[in-house]
Amino acid sequence: MKNPQKGRGAQEAIFFDMDGVLVDSMVFHRLSWQEILGRYGIRLADEFVYRHEGAMGLEVVAGIFEQHQVAFEPEQLDAIYALQNALFQERYLNRVTLYPQTRPLLAHCREKGVRTGLVTSSRFNLVERIWSTENLRSFDTVVTADHVRRFKPHPDPYLQALENLGLDGERCLVVENAPAGIQAAKAAGLECWAISSTLPPEHLQEADFVFPDLGALTAYLFS
Repeated sequence: MKNPQKGRGAQEAIFFDMDGVLVDSMVFHRLSWQEILGRYGIRLADEFVYRHEGAMGLEVVAGIFEQHQVAFEPEQLDAIYALQNALFQERYLNRVTLYPQTRPLLAHCREKGVRTGLVTSSRFNLVERIWSTENLRSFDTVVTADHVRRFKPHPDPYLQALENLGLDGERCLVVENAPAGIQAAKAAGLECWAISSTLPPEHLQEADFVFPDLGALTAYLFS
């Protein structure tokens, strides 16, 4: 991994993933996926959910059923997604919080004139409930799963964020915490730094640089 650019003026814009980067929510996504799939007799490992964050597409869920030799009908997959979304909202959403370092980091970006984007595989119905209207105004653009046809690890979410801000990506940075997000950023031609909030650094080696947490990244950018 190369050394990251340090200091003010190095980045024109920073695009942040949401879950596990700015928002402490991944443990609840994990629990809801494990409960839903547990109803089918499938025991899903913690690390599997974290490694596939942002990329639990239909083909991944179908693969889980096939790997565990559990019969399913294709139309069941949409129902499983709906159940997971409903369970997350009903049981866990009110326990989701921003990381303590999130607001200070966004405030530093605003103070230094660095534009910001929230780029997430979550649906906007979750985003708007996690963030207050005032906090969402901290971002110059917000891209959710509702805004693109292909999700991470495809580059579409980050390409959409660049288009929204009229940027070419030359001095833009992505902050992620999972392999699919890193792959999406790199496929869009963007530098990507990772936070080892849910996975150890060895799972984040495709990133250009890995920080232990959001506080360390903030200190590096603005100290």
